Amino acid sequence: MLDALLDRKGVVSRQIGEAKRSGLAIDGLLDDMKLISAEIKRLRNDSKPKSPSKLAEDVGISKPPLFEMGAVDSHIDHSHISVTHAVDESERKGWDDYVRSKSNSSIYHLWTFKKIIESAFGHDPHYLLAKNQSGSIVGVLPAVEMKSRLFGHFIISQPFFTYGAALFDHESVEKKLIEALIDYARSENVEHIELRSTSPLAALDEKLLSKENKVSMVRSLPESSETLWTEIGSKVRAQVKKAQRYPLEMKFGQSELLNDYYAVFSENMRDLGTPVYAKRFFSEILNSDLSDAFTIGVVYYDGKPVACCFLLSYQKMMEIPWASTLKSANHMNVNMFMYWAVLQNAISQKQQFFDFGRSSKGAGTYRFKKQWGALPQQLYWNYWLPGGGELPELNPNNPKYKLLIGVWQKMPVWLTQIVGPLVVKYLP
Repeated sequence: MLDALLDRKGVVSRQIGEAKRSGLAIDGLLDDMKLISAEIKRLRNDSKPKSPSKLAEDVGISKPPLFEMGAVDSHIDHSHISVTHAVDESERKGWDDYVRSKSNSSIYHLWTFKKIIESAFGHDPHYLLAKNQSGSIVGVLPAVEMKSRLFGHFIISQPFFTYGAALFDHESVEKKLIEALIDYARSENVEHIELRSTSPLAALDEKLLSKENKVSMVRSLPESSETLWTEIGSKVRAQVKKAQRYPLEMKFGQSELLNDYYAVFSENMRDLGTPVYAKRFFSEILNSDLSDAFTIGVVYYDGKPVACCFLLSYQKMMEIPWASTLKSANHMNVNMFMYWAVLQNAISQKQQFFDFGRSSKGAGTYRFKKQWGALPQQLYWNYWLPGGGELPELNPNNPKYKLLIGVWQKMPVWLTQIVGPLVVKYLP
């Protein structure tokens, strides 16, 4: 009803303009415009869309638990906490049971990603485990050591993904875990540690530097696609409608779509000047014991893949860590078509939140995600640097990589698929 009125208002507005230019009477058209505008206003007031934050408040959830400080045990005995390296499969069940018990955990905390990173990239994970006197787990810290001549020697929790850092029963446990990791880093002459957290870290004896320029863009989801269609507003609806005029088709699946996904993804990464992950990395994820959590989406035009996304679901939130569109398809608004289809898919799965991924505040991707109703959730990336120094910038925003980016963009896609994985494994 509202959409029809908005369309009718546009038609009458154009008729008024044409009548003015022709010197014709417009009184009747003005009356029509007043009636249409009044009805639009009434409908909007009667069923005014709620913002994502208001919707979340109505169901008692202000934001995803991932971005809340996890519950802590105030009665924990701080004096009998031991921290060790979780080095073999015997620790796996206890580790995963603990991670799943924490509402603020991410899927990347699970043991499976230790195996994926080891297998796909050949890095050396250092998973730290904190236990109390009775042997019960009270904290975990997944971390990965990375070493190369080009980019240096560092430790990240977790590399390649937005979320990581420690899960714990008490801030004193978090402190012990981080200090144990620092002790290891110092003994191995590591140049820096990066901890990717969704909340501020506990106070440490050694000062950590922090970056807070990144946010995750997240929106709460309504119960129906019809409600979402109303909430996203006329501007976004118009862009989706434009895309729907083209014969675009969205498919969801897993390994059967991997080749088409990778063809689009690697070409887009080349155009951005960014080294591409190996196809094997995505295959390892899809074939892991968490395979039910992952979905590939591919948009086709005339039978050819033109856009793609990789989706994962955990703790009632769907995340889109990777998405790509071919430049040749941009005129069709294919990106809007894809995101609308993905959001509908998330609602059909009864997800409560959708994570559009991380962005720099105010950047183009930030604005794109915000138009869908996403709200920024602060990310806290904390750094230990022995002896101080500048914060590391292992990303395309670093000016010293500008020349390399320009060269990369001129390479054929097939060559970037060979060389890219050798480089990107050291870009966390």
